[in-house]
Parts: sequence; structure tokens; C-alpha cells
Amino acid sequence: MADVYSTTPLNSKASEIRILELLPGPETGQIFGKLSRHHLDDSDQHVNAPYDALSYMWGTPKDAKTIHLNDNDSFKVTPNLSAALHALRLLDKPRAIWIDAICINQNDLQERSDQVQLMRKIYQQAATVYVWLDVEVDPEDQALRKLLTFNDHSIEKDLGDNASFWEPLSPIWKNPYWMRVWIQQEISNAAKVVIQCRNVLLPIFNVFHFIRVASSRVSAADINTPIWIDWADVNPNIRLPSRFCFLDSHSHPLEGSTLSDHDLNLLEILASSYKLQCTDNRDRVYGLLHLAHDYSEGDITISYDHSVKEVYTSVADFVLRKYTSLNFLLYAGLNWRLPDQERILPTWVPDWRDPSTRIWISPAPKLENQDPPLMSDFRPNLSVDSLTLNAYGLRIDRINHIINIPEGVQLYNTPTSAFIDTCRSIIQMALSYDTKSTLESDIGDHLDVPQWHILASVLTAVDCFKPEDDEAHAKLKQAIQMSADALVSTSHIAGTITGERPLTMLDVIRMGKQEGGTFDNGTMFTRLAWGAIGKHLPFVGENGGMGLALKSAKIGDEAWALFGCDKPMILRPVEDHYLVIGEGYCDGTNRGELKNVLQVTERLKVGDMFNGYRVKSLKLR
Repeated sequence: MADVYSTTPLNSKASEIRILELLPGPETGQIFGKLSRHHLDDSDQHVNAPYDALSYMWGTPKDAKTIHLNDNDSFKVTPNLSAALHALRLLDKPRAIWIDAICINQNDLQERSDQVQLMRKIYQQAATVYVWLDVEVDPEDQALRKLLTFNDHSIEKDLGDNASFWEPLSPIWKNPYWMRVWIQQEISNAAKVVIQCRNVLLPIFNVFHFIRVASSRVSAADINTPIWIDWADVNPNIRLPSRFCFLDSHSHPLEGSTLSDHDLNLLEILASSYKLQCTDNRDRVYGLLHLAHDYSEGDITISYDHSVKEVYTSVADFVLRKYTSLNFLLYAGLNWRLPDQERILPTWVPDWRDPSTRIWISPAPKLENQDPPLMSDFRPNLSVDSLTLNAYGLRIDRINHIINIPEGVQLYNTPTSAFIDTCRSIIQMALSYDTKSTLESDIGDHLDVPQWHILASVLTAVDCFKPEDDEAHAKLKQAIQMSADALVSTSHIAGTITGERPLTMLDVIRMGKQEGGTFDNGTMFTRLAWGAIGKHLPFVGENGGMGLALKSAKIGDEAWALFGCDKPMILRPVEDHYLVIGEGYCDGTNRGELKNVLQVTERLKVGDMFNGYRVKSLKLR
């Protein structure tokens, strides 16, 4: 196979790629082609003829097919690629096309690394990117004909009332192609896209507007209604860049991607792609780099000689160098589902292989930080071997007690009375640790103590919500506290008059607002608490403070405000260093209350006190 590439060696410093000249022939005949060099940085069309590019799934190598390249050299391709080549081949003239499995010597790690750096340019400069789906679609099908009429004037009524009408197109939207890592940048960087389902071509313009209209119907429907259920089954749950809403998409700027309508930074890209699939875990980074607006060529070395550990560590190092930020820690920590599994990464390095196990409380952190830069004395840095992250911060609490949820117990099935009893015990525990409190440990039926409203705020992680305006946030917090009080009242009343099965948390969620009332029965509080507690456990700190930690947390873990990280982190002391457990929630520290320490770093040094906390240095491993 190496001989195929011997006549077209690539100059890695000259942005050279190979182009396949797919020779003409009948669709069922053998495939013949020639490889030639192409200079991406040379716009002279006399030197570089226009080329297309293929976006497809490699598929299984089992039952590989043979094609013929250059001087009749045999070359093996997967059955899926073979099918695509037969469909794309023209009858009467050659077609110039770039295909990764053919145009890159996959056995040469250095060449693979060099060519990955050029992926953005390859797909941007392609005349047309063909999305190949090995899906049979009847060209006479009424659903297909209707889809090809969708445009920027199409509205919801154009879908009709019968969801089953669109079922013949479901194999297109449900194809596993859409869930592959590499295709995200291939589509997102393309100026023009055509979806090819064997011999049927679907212009991306029509597809975009069908997705737009169908998605709006699903999002507008109540999740519990037959309308939502019926339409969700045929809804194309995929996203296309917004420029494809124009017929002349090639003349519009490359903004957004298949992951978002807006440009995202690298951490946002990696975090939003956790459901995508790839064969090589290094490609979870390499395959998405060119979608990040803050990444420039060379910022991260692309090399298939590097291990997964080295690649994922390089992402953290990139954020550290570019932003002097530790916000990547919000995606790091021990796997809360498998906390005792063997680790191949330092705990401070996000594991992009399975970020779904790292459930965070906060929205994606913004790296474009407008806070004052950290003084040189407090700049986090890596050890020479990149195993240790040296950081600075304030130790704000120690976990003295964790309220565990028994295995198999789901919050929505919990009787409200049992939930409130648990809340009462948390408050009593907090009061017992709080040496400043003068309240009795016996809490009344209506939880009418200040700590109840604090706990309500903690259980809903209210300080992590979006309102930046202090007044708007205060109103949100008050509404949650009122809803929490309403839950106590509702539970007390229901528990004494129904005589039926106990009122559960799910019952409260379904109640909605009281008829004619200005507040709910506890629905708002219960919904938000359901979302937070399902992934975290409440804890009580050494001085009676309350918070949330991931399920991998243990008694003795500590809550820290690290300089350069927007949110508190739960860390585990181990000998002379700390392990990162994950993001934490501590009342009074999640809306940046401790951020003003950055304003006075010029006057601080390790060992000084700030707001009652001591500035410390620490090592994360």
C-alpha cells in the first residue's frame, strides 16, 4: 500500500494534500483513479483545479473491497467507501475529490498528524462537500418530494398534521453518521454541502429549512402529549450551521457549527460533543480543534505519537497558557460513577472520553475572562513532567457529613414528607456544627428558621443561574424560597387530608401553580432540586455551612476557592497533594463573592488572611 503514495510525497511545510482523480466509468464497473498533489495555499486554478471532498463514515473494514490507483495498484477500501465511490463516479469525465482514507497514508503517523492540521482548509476550499449516507430513499416518495420544496418561507403548517407521512425519511436523520466526531468539522467548515443517499441528492438548503420547521414543532409541544411523542419520532435531531439557510451559503461567513449557532471556545466545543463517537480517543480533541474560535494552528501539537493522556493534558495546558484560567477544572475530577477505577489521567485533567460522567452544576464557563489578570506570584503552572498542577487559593470548608441517597431511590418517587424530614435533619446537623447559632436543634413542622431558606438555595444551586443583575437574582432567589415554603405547606396539608398514597415529589411537579394564586405548590423548588440532587449530594461543612458535591465526594474532602477558577472546587487531601473531585456548591461563594481577591493580589502573599480565609499554595495531581 505504501507504493501507492511513493510518486506523490507530501511537503508538510507547504500545505500539500493529495487529490484523487476518480476516473469515469459505469456505476457497477471497477473503480480506477489517480493521485496527484494539490497546494492548498495556491489559488491559481491553472495549478490547482477545483476539487470536491467526501464526508462519510469509514464503516467496518470487514469484507474490504479492492479499487485500483495510479498504475493499477490494488488498494483496499471499506464497503461503505466503495459504495460511495461507485455512486460519485461520473460517466463521462473524471471527478477530483479528496477522501481521507485514500488521500492520506494512514500507515504514516507523521503524515496523518500533518494532514489533520490542514482539515479546516481542506473542507473550506472544497467546491462541494458530499455527505455520503448509504441509505435507500425512493426518489418518487411523497415525503422526499415535499422536503425538496422547503425553503426560507416554509412554516409549521407545511409539515401537515400526520407525522407518519415523514417516516420514510427517518433513516436519513437516524443514520449514525451524524454522531461521528470528524463529520462535525467537515460539515461546519464546508461552503457548500450536498447530502447523497445513494443516487438521491438532497440540497442542504432544503434540508436546513425542513429541520428548522420540524424542530420548532417538537420544541413547542408539551413533552407529555401525543403530538410531541409522534413528532419526536420523525424529528431530525441534528443541527446544521445557520449559513445553510441561504441558497448561496458559500458567500456567507463560516459562523457557528453543527454543535451551536454561535462560535464556541475549545472547552465549550469539547463539552458539547460528549455524545459523539470516534474510534481513536485522541480524535475527541483532534477532530474538533478546528471548530473552536479560540484555536489557531499550532496552539496544540497534533501528533499520533502522543498518548491520550498527553493529548488531554495539552488541552488543559492550552487554556492555562492562553487565559491564565483554571476553568477547565470544572470539567475535571473523579468519575462519580466509578470513583475507584484505575486512573490514566491526573484528576485535574478533563477526561473527554466520557465527560457525561462528570456532571457539573454550572453553565459552561466563559474563558474570555474580564477579571483582572492574576499576579505572577499566583499564576498556576504545570510541573516539568506535566503531572502536577501548582495552584493557589482559599480553603473555605471541610465536608463533615454527606447526606447519601439510598441505592435505587429516585427523588421523584420520594414522598414529600420524607423529603422534608431529610431537609429537617440536614438543618439540625448544620446547627449542631454552627458554634455561632443560638437556635434550638428541634425544628418546627414548617421549617421556619433562616437555615431552611439557605438550604433551599443550596438544593436548587440558585447562585449558578444566569441572572447577572443582582436585583433579578435576588427576585429569583426569593421566588425559590417562597416555593420551598409552599412545598412544606402543601405536604403538611396533603398528608393530613388525602388518606390516599403519600404525596410524592413528582405529584408536586405535576400540580403546577395554584389556581388563581401568585405562587406555586412547591413546583418551582421541586423541579430545580430534582435536577441538582439527582447528580449531587448535599453536605454539611465543619462550621455548619451547607453545599453540594458530586457523588464521588467523601467526608474529609475540602471546598476550595482556587485563584483562576470561577466556581468552588471539591478537593481531596492525600499526603502532600490534592485530588480533584469536581465542582462544588457552597452557599455564598458561587456568584463570585470571593473573586474580589483578584483585586488585591498585589498586596497578598501566601499565608495572608483574606475575608477570614488563609491564602495557600497547593499541588493538584
